[in-house]
Amino acid sequence: MPFTETEVLIVGAGILGAATARELSRYKVDVTLVEKNVDVGWGITKANVGVVNQGKDTLEFRPEYHRSHLLWRSLSMMEPLCRELDVPFRKVGGWEMCWDMKAKEKLDKLARRTESLGLGKDRFYWYPELKEMEPHVSDKILGGLHDPDIAVVNPVWLTQALVENAVHNGVHLKLGTEVLDIKPGHHWFEVRTTEGDFKARYVINAAGEWVDKVAAKVGADDFVLFPVKGYVGVLDRRLEGLVNGLVSVLPERPGEMNVIVPTVEGNLLFGIQLQINRRGDHSTTAHMARAALENARKLVPEISEKDVINEFCGFLMLRNFEIGWHECEVGMSRRVPRFVNMTIGYPGVSASPGAAAEVVEVLQKDGLELEPNPKFDPHRRGIPDFSRLSDRERRELIKKDPRYGHVICRCETVTEGEIVEAIRRGATTLDGVKHRVRAGMGRCQGGFCGPRVTRILARELGISETEVTKKGGDSAHLCCRVKELLEEERESG
Repeated sequence: MPFTETEVLIVGAGILGAATARELSRYKVDVTLVEKNVDVGWGITKANVGVVNQGKDTLEFRPEYHRSHLLWRSLSMMEPLCRELDVPFRKVGGWEMCWDMKAKEKLDKLARRTESLGLGKDRFYWYPELKEMEPHVSDKILGGLHDPDIAVVNPVWLTQALVENAVHNGVHLKLGTEVLDIKPGHHWFEVRTTEGDFKARYVINAAGEWVDKVAAKVGADDFVLFPVKGYVGVLDRRLEGLVNGLVSVLPERPGEMNVIVPTVEGNLLFGIQLQINRRGDHSTTAHMARAALENARKLVPEISEKDVINEFCGFLMLRNFEIGWHECEVGMSRRVPRFVNMTIGYPGVSASPGAAAEVVEVLQKDGLELEPNPKFDPHRRGIPDFSRLSDRERRELIKKDPRYGHVICRCETVTEGEIVEAIRRGATTLDGVKHRVRAGMGRCQGGFCGPRVTRILARELGISETEVTKKGGDSAHLCCRVKELLEEERESG
């Protein structure tokens, strides 16, 4: 089989790979982005809670760490990027709270260091003042340090937007394409995948949970990563406003996490401590769920088990988990020329614009000619969110396309028009639709709209309903048509 030649091959269409592809699309260079899943942003990125922080929520962000510089470089980039790509960016502010005076001393130290680094002046509020801003937090809280600059994004929406814009500007996208082997040559890498072979001058390894395994294929695994698993619960959107910003408590032990996060969509997320685990195991357990809910209720007692509508686990790939997640791996391999590794761990989404820009600089310094692309268009229009439009905007949209007047998902008020547009932009599965327009993310979790979305997918893709999958591969949503099965049974006898 002949090789497909490309100057830069990016492995992994998570937030880092997507941001790098979009950054490279500013130039006249041939770029191919490959992803083993059937959609983008479905690995580590999908399990991210979407907090855009300033690098001052922990004492472990320091000038001597590479990841700190990537994050701080990204501070001025994220909001304009979201504006260009028509992705919601919501500044919510955040609280680091404490239970006692010993913990308050740590917060005072954090505030002094934040100010010394020029990251703003955060203020400590004692409980009576804090209660005015967050009226539902526990009265056992002593007080909290307020960071007004904390923001939230939807990391999957951002990834989708980055990829859409990159493709619009000339990047080649290959989904369902898993890298099997990489052979380095003097001038080219030969990359064998499940969907054909490539010759690439440069390889950028942004494979998320599997980044070290991909690096090992070419001997560029000159770093050690720990797969660290975290649990996240999703609360019903009816609790929107129960907290106004991110609410967390200063951890007593490294890796501990007790946080409640508002999302751009209106749900609240809550989480539990991180722990080293076997990669690929995204299962949740009753113990995780109970412990996470108990922790969340310590912060906000009004949260109930009945409010939990979904849960998931995801991984951070961290270099030094035991002593504080100190460093990242973003740059040219020290062993293999023209092979770039990209893994940040925490906070990957926040640091992604700066990391992408730095990788492009690394490639240019290594000799890749980057002539500006005169046709580069930085803008992308998002899918209209019918649930948040005014009555006038809704009428105008329905007039242009009557399918926007047909509500499919009642929980989230998602219309047929939105679902068809999601499919037009690349959704081929139920999860692909869900992660673009939220059909199936409400209280009933697709119980009502699932069959209708299946029917629309089958119609638009020209396949049978039994061929529609949840997330590709062998995740078939329907095994057969009941009517046809009954007819077969009658004929047989």
